[in-house]
Amino acid sequence: MNTNIEISNSQPNLNEITQKIIGETCHQVRFSYGDELLLDFGEMTPYNHPKLKDLRKGTWQLSTRATNFDLRKVHPMFFSSYFKDPMYATKRRLRLLENKKLTDFVIDSNNFKLTLSFKGDYQLVLKPDLEDDSGLAYWELLMPNEQILTVGPGMFWECKSIHERD
Repeated sequence: MNTNIEISNSQPNLNEITQKIIGETCHQVRFSYGDELLLDFGEMTPYNHPKLKDLRKGTWQLSTRATNFDLRKVHPMFFSSYFKDPMYATKRRLRLLENKKLTDFVIDSNNFKLTLSFKGDYQLVLKPDLEDDSGLAYWELLMPNEQILTVGPGMFWECKSIHERD
């Protein structure tokens, strides 16, 4: 299935595509080149490439690019506190999400803001800048069914097989 759509009222619901990740555990939070945030959910397996044999990946992989994020601790019936520390402290705090079960995965179709809710009242909020002209996707979700959901740039998303080439 290749879905390549500008936002409209007749589009398939992005939230329906991603519902199966709810209930999975985030086993690994890390940063890659350029401080891109990577989260691995589900069963952890080794990479197939010999040079990466000591590394493991989740059956679900969320990667961000060109996207700001906030980590929140939600206090029921009170308020959300934002962790607004320098980047090194934020990286350390993001490890709080490791081994936490994902309880919700909500995409705002008006601006592609993504809110991931975790056990323990944590929320990770990805806030794309729709005016960014880098040409990079805001975030991507690699799914266990060999599909990849790519969101951005602009009001664009597509879901296609990892075996399809552009």
